[in-house]
Amino acid sequence: MYISKKNRELIRLKYNGKCAYSGTDLEPDWQIEHIKPVVRNWFDGTMIFKEDDCFDNMVPVQKIINHYKHSLDLHTFRTWLLGGLHERLKKLPKNPRTEKGQKRKDYLLKVAGYFGIEPNKPFSGKFYYETLS
Repeated sequence: MYISKKNRELIRLKYNGKCAYSGTDLEPDWQIEHIKPVVRNWFDGTMIFKEDDCFDNMVPVQKIINHYKHSLDLHTFRTWLLGGLHERLKKLPKNPRTEKGQKRKDYLLKVAGYFGIEPNKPFSGKFYYETLS
């Protein structure tokens, strides 16, 4: 679905320039995320759950959070990826031996930082947009 500059700005302002999931100020490279996932087939342009590709289902999020969530539903994202992230942080090596290992560590630490997750501080269980209602 093409999103005009006007609609992109309206989506950015849904949470006053904050990420719908983390509540952090949006970075310049922020992206539009579907709360209910739509799954695209990039080879032929088809989409599963096309009915969810609508303005009401779109929220502004940090690019790395959108990448980390991928096409998971919210429950799985909340409980599996974010719910267990503090445990995965405990297993990260202090000094990764490879560049790939360092990039993985930096990636996970950045995602965790947006949510205030630390090795001994798990995800709160609530997304920013849920705290507003």
